[in-house]
Formats: sequence, structure tokens, C-alpha cells
Amino acid sequence: MPNTLLNLTKIINEPSLHHVFSECLKLISLDGRLLQINAAGLNLIEADSFEQVEGAFLDELVDNKFRPAFLDLHTRVCNGEQLSLTFKITGLKGRSLWMEMRASPVRDPAGEIVAVFGIARDITQRKTIEHALNESELRFRTLIETIPQQVWTADRDGGITYVNQRALDFFKVPKESIYGEGWEQLIHTDDLPEARRRWQLSIATGDPCEVEFRMRRADGEYRWHIASALPLRDQNGQILQWFGTNTDISFSKKNSIALQNSERSLAAAQATAKIGSWQRDFVENTAVWSAEMYRIFGFDPKQRPPLVEQVIARVHPDDQAQFKQMYDVYLHGQKRCQLDFRYPKENGEVLWIEAKSEPLFDQTGKVIALTGTAQDISDRKRIEQDLATSRKLLAECQAIAQIGGWEIDLRTRKLTWTEETYRIHDTTPAEFDPTIDAGISYFLPESKTKLLAALERATEAGEAYDLELEKFTVKGRKISIRTTCNVTMHEGKAIRLTGIFQDITEQKLSQIALKNAYSELERSNGMLEHIAHYDALTHLPNRVLLADRMQQAMHQCQRRGNSLAVAFLDLDGFKTVNDLHGHSMGDELLITVAGRLRAALREGDTLARIGGDEFVAILTDLEQSKDCEPVLSRLLSAASEPLTLHHVDLQVSASIGVTIYPQDGVDAEQLLRHADQAMYLSKQAGKNCFHLFDIAQDAAIKVQRDDLTQIQQAFLRREFVLFYQPKVNMRTGEVFGAEALIRWQHPTKGLLSPANFLPAVENHLFSIELGEWVIATALAQMMQWRALGLDISVSVNVGALQLQQADFTQRLQTQLAAYPKSLISKLELEILESSALDDIDQVSQVIQTCQSMGIAFALDDFGTGYSSLRYLKRLPARILKIDQSFVRDMLEDEGDLTIIQGVIGLATAFHRCVIAEGVETTAHGRKLLSIGCEKAQGYGIARPMPAADIPDWVKNWRTDFL
Repeated sequence: MPNTLLNLTKIINEPSLHHVFSECLKLISLDGRLLQINAAGLNLIEADSFEQVEGAFLDELVDNKFRPAFLDLHTRVCNGEQLSLTFKITGLKGRSLWMEMRASPVRDPAGEIVAVFGIARDITQRKTIEHALNESELRFRTLIETIPQQVWTADRDGGITYVNQRALDFFKVPKESIYGEGWEQLIHTDDLPEARRRWQLSIATGDPCEVEFRMRRADGEYRWHIASALPLRDQNGQILQWFGTNTDISFSKKNSIALQNSERSLAAAQATAKIGSWQRDFVENTAVWSAEMYRIFGFDPKQRPPLVEQVIARVHPDDQAQFKQMYDVYLHGQKRCQLDFRYPKENGEVLWIEAKSEPLFDQTGKVIALTGTAQDISDRKRIEQDLATSRKLLAECQAIAQIGGWEIDLRTRKLTWTEETYRIHDTTPAEFDPTIDAGISYFLPESKTKLLAALERATEAGEAYDLELEKFTVKGRKISIRTTCNVTMHEGKAIRLTGIFQDITEQKLSQIALKNAYSELERSNGMLEHIAHYDALTHLPNRVLLADRMQQAMHQCQRRGNSLAVAFLDLDGFKTVNDLHGHSMGDELLITVAGRLRAALREGDTLARIGGDEFVAILTDLEQSKDCEPVLSRLLSAASEPLTLHHVDLQVSASIGVTIYPQDGVDAEQLLRHADQAMYLSKQAGKNCFHLFDIAQDAAIKVQRDDLTQIQQAFLRREFVLFYQPKVNMRTGEVFGAEALIRWQHPTKGLLSPANFLPAVENHLFSIELGEWVIATALAQMMQWRALGLDISVSVNVGALQLQQADFTQRLQTQLAAYPKSLISKLELEILESSALDDIDQVSQVIQTCQSMGIAFALDDFGTGYSSLRYLKRLPARILKIDQSFVRDMLEDEGDLTIIQGVIGLATAFHRCVIAEGVETTAHGRKLLSIGCEKAQGYGIARPMPAADIPDWVKNWRTDFL
């Protein structure tokens, strides 16, 4: 053996050196066999002696995962390298260890490599620690990324260096934009100065930082946060970095007020619920009672909470022992306690009190306090007593109702019956032990089949059932029963069936009797149905059957695409027959005429009598409206044909009203009404004829009626508003008034002008109500403007119907009563020239009466009516308004200009004021000034505007017409 190997062998095997070398020392041959190993190595590989492993291939002890690396190391060391390797081995006795080995080549004096020398030590403990550290770091990272707080770190100068994923998800910004001082852009500008100051102070002093501020979330909402930061220091106390969190406290902020309210409400809630609360602090040796505790136990709330001995002394004597026992458990404080006890009051009343206590522990598990409640449960105890009585009553009722219960435990297949179930089966628990098979055996064959199928569905699919079956009792009596089943499931499997048995034998007998009675009733109903659908006198369909036939005929028209006619027929002269010859003769006449009318119809048509001498015919399958005319002619002929009854010659005729469906596209009831309306027109036309309903005229009336309804509803919803158009003196620039113009603020169509709704109400009484609203609204607005320093006249349009009311001036005077005369003198009423001419005397009287009240009148649209100088003289209106149709075309139409000049001349001659409407351009205004008209209104001056805009407009307006 070469000297080097010999020396290493001595070192490895020298017993005196074993305590020096705690590592494993070993010599390995070039082919990988173990040549020498010290005692420490034998211990690591779990060998009892060197002979046990001498010459063994060392790689066989290496775990498969690391064996290739181990063999590679051995080969490379055999080629002259010095290498290290960490790997796992499994000892001879199965112990697994982590090893760290340093291997070097062993050379002979000639420099040839003859072996490999390895030093290995057990690093299993280090590996375990490293693994634990890795797992701990992984858990820490996972915690940081998943906790609801935003986690961040900063360098010693306060610059952000890291934010967790929660922060990135919250702000939806790149993390780089937050690093450094980028976080400041996320803070509300109002909160940033204080947040920055507090942060800089902590950086300067090294103290922890805690500050509240608002931060902008990704959706733009600012949320309240509390930021907390602690410094991480090295061994010398120097700050290495800062570790911080941001917590969203928006809900806390929002709930803080609610919490305060809740605390204030707690006392009231305790009083309402009769619950008092208490707490005993073992650390401070103090006790606290709520106000309700004092009230329940009858102690003075101004005093400290009483001693327990004082309370026990007042507890009902029969309950004191239990109370003391609970108090002993309570003192140990290791578990919750609860006791119901009686507590006599000084007034003789005995309360039932429910007392509860619960221990509070510190972090070490030591009891530091007890907390609890005491509730006055006297009412509940009374209810429980009532409930016990009710349960007893229920059991008695079940016996009376013959309802018993049953249960099958599917795990044990045990069948349980209630007492009433035994009674239903004519047996007792002592006589009969119910089993599933025995219970099923008493059912009749058909019922047994149904029951077995239902039980199978219940146990396999959890399906409940409710069956009526027949069976025998234990004593052999045949009964009918109703049995139900509910299924209790556990982890998707049926474990229990519960249900009832009800003896329904008597009910079944009653059902048979009822069935027989029902058959008799059906026969009677058949007779009644004929009476209900047919006229008793003529046996024609009555109004009920007519309605059904009309619906069918209308559906048939829709399917076939053709038409039908509804003819309403009334006999002319029938009343005379009744009056002269009596009702019996009249009835015979009706029967005869009904037969003739029915014969005049085609197959498929329907004739019905709807009362008295009124009939309705439904004529179907009409390709054109005129196709019904031959049938109508035959009906007229049939009705007017003379007849002799009891040697008396009689003759009547018919008036027929007709409407065509679907041209008249209404429902069946409306069709009858339309035909009835047309029938009255045929009577007015001379009788013994037919008249076709005018659909277009009816539609126009309906549209107008619908419009009026919508306008009235809009009035109730306050959708009408007044706009105001200024009236000015174009020469002086004075704004001397405004005209109130109504508008409809429609919820879907927007702002509508009067042309869109006033025509529908013009001749309706509603126009009076609407006109009075305009006057009232204008007066109120004038008062508001006057309060703002704006004192101008306002003109209001008055409709013809309103003006012609006999009490117009009285109603107007009532409206004016609340306003001063100085304001009333600023009110002007405008009437159309054509309205004034309808009844010039009455209108003249109204104007004079109003003028005596201080109200001025203006003739609107002057020049468009047919007034004469005599009429103008008789109408005391102070103002003439030139119609805008003349003003608009005056620059191009010499005729319009001449009319305007004529009106100005008339106004001058009769000492009236003149105002031009429709001034749309500066050129119009200047032309009017040149011919002597200074006052005007129109779009060229201002469009109608809301009342709120008038003061500013008046303040800023300047004339452009000079």
C-alpha cells in the first residue's frame, strides 16, 4: 500500500482521533469501493463494524435521485479534480440523511491517483432548517399577497420599494408608478399635505407612522384608508427599511355614526327587550350594570352594583340553591352559564329571569372578566305554559281527527307508530309490534303495489308521497287511509322516512255520495245552461251567447282575412201593438217576427234577441262591406211583412244600424255600441231603413277625447308652465311689459307650444280652468318680480269660452282679492278680435267692468277679423295688437304695410295704444318706427323665455332699432 494511503488509513482508524474528527472520513477505491471509514462514518451509514461494509460500492448507499451526480463526482475526482456534493443517503438500517462531502484525489509518490479521500458530514438538521425557512418564506409571501390589506415596503428615506398584488389590483396602475414618491398621486389632494408631513416626521424620528387619508381606487372613487408603518432595524439600531400596510376603512368611517347611534339605542333596545347587561372585571376588581339590570332587579341605579349575596337574598326561595350552584360555576369562569329563576318584586309580582354569563380570556387563557345578561322572560314563560297546553290540545285534536304518525329509520329498518296510529289499526303497542313487512301486509293488493312503488322512490330518489289507499286493520276491519311521507336526506342518501296515517273511511263514503249528487247536478246544469244562453220567448241566442258567437266570428275573420257585419235591429211600432192589444199579442208578434228574421239570414249567420224588441244579427264571411246589403234588405222586408194574429191585422217595420269589422277595429262590446248608434240614425232618417256606422267621424271624436284626457292629466301633474315674451319701446329702449304664453313640459316630447294642445280644449269647459290657472300663475310671478325690483305689466290671453261665462268678472275678482291694486293695474287681458265680435255687447260690458277694477284690455290679432269702425268704437279695449301675419311680410308686401299703417291710424284716431307682434328682424323694427309704431314684441327682440330669465334680460337689453 502506498505511504499516503497508509497514513490516511491510520488517521481514519486511530481510536484516539475519533473524538477529534466528528465528520465521516473515508477512502474510496478508483472503482468506487469503500476501502476505509472511521467510526463516525460507520455511525452515519448505520454499520455495526467496518467488515460489514468493507469493499462495498459506496454509491449503493446514495439515493437514486443523487446517484448520477455522485458517480460523476467520483469520476471527475479520479481524474484529478477536488469537488463537493450535497446528497442524501439511506443507511443500512433505513435511516435517511443529508450529507455534504468534500472529495480529493489521493496520489502516490509518483503522482499517480490511487484512491479518493472524502470528508463528509451530516447536514440533515441544516437541511431541515433550510426547508422550514423556505416553507416559512413561501407562507409569508402567500400571506402578503392574499391578505386584504395593501402591503408595502420603503427604503430608509421613505421611497416605496415594493407593493403586494392586493395594492396593484386596487389601484390598477403599474407598480413602477407607485415606487419612490409615486404613491402621492393616489392620495386625495385635501389629505396629501398631512399624510406627507406625518410620513416625513416618522422618517426623521424613526417612530412608527399611522395616518388616515383617502386614496383613489381604479374606478375613480376615493376610499378612506389607514396607513401604518414600522421601521426594521439592524443590530445597531439603524433603520434598514420600512414595512407598512394600507387598510380600507371606508366602511368603518361610514359605520362610525351608525355605531354611535347604535350605542345610544342600546339602552332603549334593552329596555324594550327587557334585557340587562353586566360585566365584572377581575383585573380591576370592578363591576358594571346597565340601567335595565337595575330596573329588573329593583336596585337603585345611583348606587354601585349590589353584592351577589344581596341578589341571592331576593331570589325565590325554591330557586336559591340552583342560583348559588350557578354562581359557583360562574366564579370559576371556565364555561358559559345559564339559569332561569323566579324573582319576586316588592309589589308582589314574580318575574321569571333568564341569566347568562360568559368568561373572557387573555392571550394566555387566563380568565380576566365575566360578562352576561339578565332578561325578564316572564312573558315567554307564560307563552311556554300556553304552548304546553296547546300541545296537549293538539294531541287530543289528532285523536279526534284520526291522524297518527309513523317513522322508518332506514339504517335500522325500525318502524315506529304513534299512539293514534295504533288506535286507527284497532290495536295497542302491547298487542302488536309493527315492522315494515307486517305493516305492508295489511294493505289490499292494488294499494300494496302503489305503496311499495312509492316507498322505493322515497328511499332511492328522496321523493315524498301523498297516497289514498285501502287496507285491513289488525282486527280485520277494512278502512280507507291517507298516508304521507317526507324524506330526510344525509349526504345525498335517504336515512329516515316520516309521515302520517289518517283514517278517511267516512270521507270516502261522503265522496261517493257527493259524486252521485254531482251527476244529478250536471243534468240540472245542462238545463240551466240552455236557459242561460237562449231567450225564453223566441229561443234565439241571448246576450250571453251572442257575446261568445261574436268573439268566434271575429277570430274567424282574422284567420280568413274577410269581414263581418254587426246589425242592431229595433222594431218600429212594436210599442203601439203592446199598448193597443196587450203583452200576449206582443209576445206572439215577437215570436213570429223572430222566425221570419231568422229565415232571412244565411246559413252560418247568427240572430239574437237582446231584450224587448231589439235584435242583433251577425253576418259573417263578407268579402266586401256591400255584401251585407242584400241580407239587410231581406231583414227589412221580413220585419215589415204584414201578419194576422187572432183576426187582427198587424204590421211593424225595423230600423237597422250596421258596423263592419275589422274596418271598425274595436272589441265586441264596442261593435254593439257602434251598431246601436247607427240604428238611432236610421230612426232619425225615417225608419224602415239601415244606416252604416261612420268610423272616421267616431275616430276623430275619440282622438279629441283622448287628447283632452291627456291634457287634463298633465294639468294635474303640473306639467304646464308659463313663458314670457318681453314687450318693448323700440325708440326709448324701455321694457314696459311681457306676454304670458303657456307651454306644456311634456315628459317624453319635451316643451310643446300651444298649437299642440290648446285646440283640443278650446271649446271645452276645461279651458276655463286652464285659463284661470294662467291668470293666477301670472299674478304670482308679478309679485315675485316686484320683490326683485322688476315692476312691469303682464298680459294674459283669455279664451272666448272663458270670457263668455256669466260669472267671469266675479271669478276674476276672487282671484285678484289677494293682490294690491298697484299690482292689479299692471295686469292686461288679451282677447281675440274674432271672440270680441261674437257678442260685442256682452264683451263690451265685461271690458268696462274689468277696467273699473284697474285691468286693461287688448284686442289681439287685430286686423284679422271683420270689425268695423262702429265695433271698434263700442269696444273699450285700450290696446290694439297688430297681427304678426301683417308684420312678417310688410317689407315685401305693400298691401300688408298699408294695413299696418291703417291700424296705426285707427289707433291714433280712437286714442288707443298699438303694439306690433312678430318683429323678427331689425329691419322690421326700424320700418315700424318710421311709420309711427314704437311698441313691439317678437323673435327679433326676444323669444319667449322662462320667468327666471326675465330680470337678467331686462337688465341687459338695449335697443338696436335706432
